[in-house]
Amino acid sequence: MKKTNLIIFTLIILLCALGVSIYLQNNPNRDYQVQDIQPARPAEPIKKPIIHYPVPKPAVKQLEQPVLPPEQNDLKTQPEVLPLPKILPPIQESDQSIQEVLQSLLSEKTIYQLLYTKNFIQKFVATIDSLPEKRLARALLPLKAPGGKFLVAGTPKAPQISRRNYNRYIPYLTLIESINQNLAIRFYTHFYPLFQTAYEQLGYKNAYFNDRLVYVIDHLLETPNPTDPLQLAQPVILYTYADPTLESLSAGQKILLRIGQSQRTRVLKILKSYRNYLTKFPPRTTE
Repeated sequence: MKKTNLIIFTLIILLCALGVSIYLQNNPNRDYQVQDIQPARPAEPIKKPIIHYPVPKPAVKQLEQPVLPPEQNDLKTQPEVLPLPKILPPIQESDQSIQEVLQSLLSEKTIYQLLYTKNFIQKFVATIDSLPEKRLARALLPLKAPGGKFLVAGTPKAPQISRRNYNRYIPYLTLIESINQNLAIRFYTHFYPLFQTAYEQLGYKNAYFNDRLVYVIDHLLETPNPTDPLQLAQPVILYTYADPTLESLSAGQKILLRIGQSQRTRVLKILKSYRNYLTKFPPRTTE
């Protein structure tokens, strides 16, 4: 290396050292130890429970008087008193108590034909939670599948849901329309701690099932109500809705589509009524 170049190189090294020394003197509190660069952690979610629609303990007493119009609440076949246990059993031992109440609300024939009473609360909660999703787990449904096969009409090039298919769902509509809603809510509020336990067992430790139930009802009320019959497509083996908007709906909304417009309208009316019950308690928040 030439002497001139060596002098220039030495001057550059000295200037760099001087610059670093001045910078360190002006920033005495900074830690300059070499550390591995770690990605920034996302902020921890707020885990403060928020109750939008609570189910208070005195709810059963509040609902002793009918709150439905007389024409909707005049069901002579309904009991006046439900066999509600004074002390709630653990959720894993609740099947017998739940079945006794269901037998008071429904006919024994209906129970055995349409319902699964084993682990009823757990299955009910899991199903409600998954209705806004794209698929339902059949093993977790509290209701038995409708009899017969899915019926299709139209032509091979333009298939559509057969109107005869709607008859498969008549027993389920009869079931929900026959239930006295006052008594159903009394059952729900009395056993609410078990519904909440089942919801927490799904992994929701800082949420409330009643909030989720209201949310799901609102989601179902947003279901389109097109006229019959609905057009289908068959891209492979299974049928889909020809309208992409309908095909993109959730599992719960597709169930309402499948039962036909007339029956769907009646179910939506019932859902609105239950929503009024579930949101009638004063909203409050916890600190």
